[in-house]
Amino acid sequence: MKCKVNGKLLKEKIESVLLKGKWNNGGSSKSTILCPSVIISVQENGNICKLSNGNPSTYVSNTLDLIELEDCETGRVAVDSEILLKYLPKEDCILQLVNNIFQLVSERKTVRIPILERHENNDSILFVEKNLNIERNINTEVTVSARTTLNTRVKVSTDELVNALSDCEAVGTSVFQLDYDGEHLNVSSSNGTELVMVKIEPMESVGEKATMEFSAPVHKYLEGRATILSFEDETPLALLSGNLKVLRAPRIEH
Repeated sequence: MKCKVNGKLLKEKIESVLLKGKWNNGGSSKSTILCPSVIISVQENGNICKLSNGNPSTYVSNTLDLIELEDCETGRVAVDSEILLKYLPKEDCILQLVNNIFQLVSERKTVRIPILERHENNDSILFVEKNLNIERNINTEVTVSARTTLNTRVKVSTDELVNALSDCEAVGTSVFQLDYDGEHLNVSSSNGTELVMVKIEPMESVGEKATMEFSAPVHKYLEGRATILSFEDETPLALLSGNLKVLRAPRIEH
């Protein structure tokens, strides 16, 4: 693997797939990350770098455009994000795998760091990447697996969604309910005695009424003008925001 990227932009994309923020922890929330390992891959077409992370209940990926490099090579490698971020420069740099050692080369410095044998949740990540199909055309259903498709899709202003989830985070549980009533998307959070609910008017929407709950600090990393949320009753949430893709299992209380 060999590619050239902007260090500052790569840092932002890595942080987006770490999903650092407040996650539900019983009746309260805890600040943590999804998983410290990240997968960096250069796609077959040679002009996109993809970052992936996940665990058995969450998948997240993001991409950035590569800077033109004559001898760019495809490949896939897992690294410890904490180590990589420590050395990543703000300027343009080359990432390359040489004799199973990950090298970071900029005008000022060369850094060598170890690679991981595999991401600790590699099987879960590969399963999602093999099965998940999510498109920007909201009339196209989302395929999660052979048994699960999502037909209710709601496109909203990214800024409005960020503000709604931020308002709901003040409740303190970091559990968010998404309720599509056929006209509006109602975003809410409750701890039993306190409740915040924000109504968002979609840009576009298709599908039946649906309600689900999830916990993940996605609002800190949403991109672009619009975000598409795809879900049905108590199904996973598929989210597409700019180049950010998230698949998150529902939070179900029995």
